[in-house]
Amino acid sequence: MCAHKAAEPRRAGSRINTVLSWLGGGEWQELSERHERSAHAITGVVVVLTAALAGLVTALTMSESVRWPVSAIAVLALTFGALVGAVARAIVSGPVSGWRGIAGRAAVAVVLGVVVGELAAMTVFAGSIDHRLDAVASRTADSSAAVAQATSDLEQTRNERNALDAAVDKARANRDQALVVARCEYHPTPACPQTNITGVPGTGPETLTANERLAATQQELDNAIGVRDRHADELRAELDAGTAQLAQARHTVVAEADRGLAARWTAMHDITTANAGALLLRLVTVGFFILLSLLPLILKLLRGTTTHDRRAVAHAERDHAEVAADTAIAVKRAEVRAAAEILWAEQQLAQARLAVEAQLEIDRANHQRRVIEALEDPPASDPVEEDMYLPIAAEAEAASLAAAEQPVPEQTVAEPENLPAATRATPLLPTIPEVTKTAARWIRPLVPTFVARAIDTTTQPLRTARQVFEEVEEITFSFKRTRKVTVDTEEVVRPARHGSAPEHWAGDDADPRGPRVPLGAVQRHGGPSLAPSTHQGELTERVGPRELPPAE
Repeated sequence: MCAHKAAEPRRAGSRINTVLSWLGGGEWQELSERHERSAHAITGVVVVLTAALAGLVTALTMSESVRWPVSAIAVLALTFGALVGAVARAIVSGPVSGWRGIAGRAAVAVVLGVVVGELAAMTVFAGSIDHRLDAVASRTADSSAAVAQATSDLEQTRNERNALDAAVDKARANRDQALVVARCEYHPTPACPQTNITGVPGTGPETLTANERLAATQQELDNAIGVRDRHADELRAELDAGTAQLAQARHTVVAEADRGLAARWTAMHDITTANAGALLLRLVTVGFFILLSLLPLILKLLRGTTTHDRRAVAHAERDHAEVAADTAIAVKRAEVRAAAEILWAEQQLAQARLAVEAQLEIDRANHQRRVIEALEDPPASDPVEEDMYLPIAAEAEAASLAAAEQPVPEQTVAEPENLPAATRATPLLPTIPEVTKTAARWIRPLVPTFVARAIDTTTQPLRTARQVFEEVEEITFSFKRTRKVTVDTEEVVRPARHGSAPEHWAGDDADPRGPRVPLGAVQRHGGPSLAPSTHQGELTERVGPRELPPAE
């Protein structure tokens, strides 16, 4: 480990070395060994050479195949060369994972080499391809419409000229035959045609007839020669024009023949398949470029795994593990959230069902109670103020009515002569306001002033307002029920700074520990009834100082 760390120090290479190392599939700054840097630089040189040859071959092939401007061909060649270089760099970059990865990269390199090799072979066979394309175009030119029309016009002119020549030849032949007959009639010989002469020498009627016929045929010959001479110049000009037109049409058709990339490759294929030497040259060219494309991969395999490759593999594995962990965490959180949402939904559904069932039971009980109350006679009881409560307080109303029916026994006590001010009787069961006041008196010395002022209402009397709301509910069987809701609103009134002191019950100064009761008539009764009482409380038999009621 120490020896590895003590490797020769890195130094910043030149820009060319950095570029070549990058093209060779590595990074100059991440390569810690000299031999690794050299191997990557050599691979980069091979990649550059492959791209340059591919661009050059493309430029030559396209210049012979298309009629584009030089700038367009140059741009296309540079683009294709850059593409070949990028593919070659991709083949040598990154770690190689097994034979399957090597086979895949090799297949890509072979395909790239075949393409570039075929383009190079087309450049090598450029002359043969042009000759073959010209021959094919010449064979196919006669079938074109322009060449066919020019050929037809030229043949017509030639036929006219031949007709004139044939007329002259025929007239000359007739004249020669008439001359032979005339001579043989005048002086017959064994060589003369015996069927056309009489065989009698000398001048005679047959001789005169032969001479006249000879003169007529000579006149016909002279006329035919004159006609041919008059039309000779015109026909000669037409023949020259027709010949030139035919040649121009043929040249146009040949020039417009397909000479594109596909046609040139087809012509090259025909040439190489017809000749073994041409086929061997083609295979050698393609094989050279295949080897050139595979050379970067071969160099990569020969140099083995470098530090850059190991770091790339480690980084990829770490990234894969982190992504897998994040994915698993996200999936688990989603599952937990889904399960929680399902539980909440089920709980809400159960609560809704229970609430609906409870409401149905309450409504059913209320309707039954209303029907029973409507059908039965109300029980005889003391007149009590009927306060209609909500359906939820039906049980409380029944309990209050039962407590109101029980009479409270009256007790007579001896009245002293000096009675204190009239006070209400303290009930056996203290009410909530009294308990609250007692607790406030006990807590007030132990808490701050503002807390005691907030919880103590003995020195700060309450102002009570009563609001009565009346609701009418009518049932279909003509049973009318009136419900009154009483709302008590308490308002805290702070004592005035200047003025009379608040009113107290008689005897507060004598016994400060006694309970303070605010002024105001508060209706109470001894029985545990919710209805208000109609009689005033009186003093009981208890005498002496007032005290808290005993706890039960």
